[in-house]
Amino acid sequence: MPDPTKPRLIAPGGSWESLKKIIRAYHAVADVENPTVEQVAQLAGLQRPVISGNNNFLRSAGILQENANKLTPVATRMATGLGLNNQTLVQSALQEIIRSQEGLSHLVNLLKARSTMSLEAFRGEIVMVTGLDENSRNLQFLKAIVDLLQDSMLVRAENDEITFIGTHVAYLPEPPAPKAPAGNEYKRGESPRMLTERTIPIPLGVGRLVHIELPEDWSSRDLPKLLKMLELSLSDTEVPAGEFK
Repeated sequence: MPDPTKPRLIAPGGSWESLKKIIRAYHAVADVENPTVEQVAQLAGLQRPVISGNNNFLRSAGILQENANKLTPVATRMATGLGLNNQTLVQSALQEIIRSQEGLSHLVNLLKARSTMSLEAFRGEIVMVTGLDENSRNLQFLKAIVDLLQDSMLVRAENDEITFIGTHVAYLPEPPAPKAPAGNEYKRGESPRMLTERTIPIPLGVGRLVHIELPEDWSSRDLPKLLKMLELSLSDTEVPAGEFK
């Protein structure tokens, strides 16, 4: 049984904008075997105590690995989305982070049940989840959690109210298995199920879902090319000859 006295989420020690800078800096040192807080601080352009003051929150949220100064896989996807300014990648990664973290998931489920709450009441719920009191220094950074939830596109905060507006990626219906095409067009050894497992759902908003089918030899190195091809293929403007090679 969970300990009711134990915080379900460590409170952040900075703004959401500072946290995103820190996440991108950790992503930049991904190839370093044992990156230090000092290295991350220099890359983020922040003071070392700011990094140290947020590491516990990042670990509590499942963004930073428990025993290393390394991003978790889902946080790596988020950092990639931040670097590419790809909001879909950021949103889907944040939704997975929220779904997996007890405190964040509790806050979203609370909003889902009530639809709308006053921001003051919601901040009170954050205080309870994080175990803060009236003398806690980190009270001033509660807005970072609200901003994180907003960037996930699950909630919207305006006019002193916060409202549930989204659906977890996990709650979206799975695409139906594709029907076998005429003429036995599947590759040898490939089944409709294998094809479905390579079909990735991309949420564009409530009730709006796009599916992208990846090739068998898909690699993350193909991501920039995929994004460029989507831009060129779906753009309303005519693409100049030789624009993409």
